[in-house]
Amino acid sequence: MWLELNPIIGPGWMLKGQQREVPTPGRNKRTNFFITMLWPSKRVIYNVYKRRRSREFKGHLTNLLRHMKRHRLKRLILIMDNATIHRSEETMQFLERHQDKISPFYLPRYSPKLNEVDGRVNRRLKGDVCTNHTYQSIKELEDAARQYLRNHNKRHKCWDLT
Repeated sequence: MWLELNPIIGPGWMLKGQQREVPTPGRNKRTNFFITMLWPSKRVIYNVYKRRRSREFKGHLTNLLRHMKRHRLKRLILIMDNATIHRSEETMQFLERHQDKISPFYLPRYSPKLNEVDGRVNRRLKGDVCTNHTYQSIKELEDAARQYLRNHNKRHKCWDLT
């Protein structure tokens, strides 16, 4: 998921006859979040990158493998949509090398309602952090998004793995 420095303009309450102004920084910049939701806790693991390529996605998967090792998890079923980076040759080779730990499961094409992360996390993150909010720098936007995801994890208590 990507977040942009220019705000998303959304509905909001205003006094009759007044118009709310949402200033924009002018030149737009973008940052990318890779977010994986763990089931059944609904906690998220996320990574932030400047770009959105297979290389960065493999970095996120490597962090998932580290998380699995730390928490002594044996296997992960990774549910993904059909984004290009999820189906690239580089990603497929990475998943083949780690097929004993990660089993990919691809959602049917054009089925966004089946993607839990898009519905529960990404849409709410964009709505709460980006809609009608102005940030002066990409770092400020990333910090706000990180804080949102940390709060999300606090609301969903960690499950005991022992």
